[in-house]
Amino acid sequence: MSAKTQLKDAQIDTANLDARIIIKHILGIDDTDFIAGGHTEISASDAQSIHKLIHRRLNGEPISQMVGFKEFWSLDFKVTPDVLDPRPDSETLIRAALDYFKDNPPTKILDLGTGTGCLPIALLTEWPNCQAVAVDISDKALAVARENAKMNGVADRIRFVQGSWAEPITDSFDLVLSNPPYIPSADIESLSIEVQRFDPILALDGGKDGLDCYKKIISSLKTILNEGGIFLLESGHNQADDIMRLAIDTGLVVNAAHPDLAGIPRAVEISSGEKYKKN
Repeated sequence: MSAKTQLKDAQIDTANLDARIIIKHILGIDDTDFIAGGHTEISASDAQSIHKLIHRRLNGEPISQMVGFKEFWSLDFKVTPDVLDPRPDSETLIRAALDYFKDNPPTKILDLGTGTGCLPIALLTEWPNCQAVAVDISDKALAVARENAKMNGVADRIRFVQGSWAEPITDSFDLVLSNPPYIPSADIESLSIEVQRFDPILALDGGKDGLDCYKKIISSLKTILNEGGIFLLESGHNQADDIMRLAIDTGLVVNAAHPDLAGIPRAVEISSGEKYKKN
């Protein structure tokens, strides 16, 4: 039975893609080689290695943790069990930032709860004159993010800080980003086996209502956001209205709620109400 068929029979939605990634990873080939050599015989040892990875996938292990990387914004990012996979939904924050600063790129950006570092690293590849600070409470996550910064050629323009949200930050920034834990504690048990077994709980649990981290971050914005700067905050499903209310109650202005590709409000844009002007 083929790798693709085994995954399809297990009702894995991404069976075709997962099978291709596993085979390319074991054979050390790219897409072009994969297409050109679709009927090439595979050695017994490679076939055994592919079978082992298929078995791990059938047990719920994310494909990214098996091959050690995940693509985000057309860049490769190392992933481990200590960080969440970069997800396509989070690219909504990147698009919103590029649109807002289209004619006037920011000088300093801050990412709170950086994980793999995918958000600031992706933006630094777009803005060559920008500097970033990335904060995470997990030293293991920061180690992964440092490697990703090196791998994507921006290590000289990003500083990593260990701490809880904005607590260790004494500077202010033109753009602040965050994709915090936003799943209500009671909902953790209902998540897929893949998420429950392999994603770090610290990066998932948002407290009783899923808003604990949002409250902490938004309360600190006035001291870390430059006048005219913006804050882009990823929103969980059906949470955008609550996040916007929290921002307004703090005296901030909600500029927009940017939808992801499925039309769900995903990136809440918050500001002090003034348009950004670079010094």
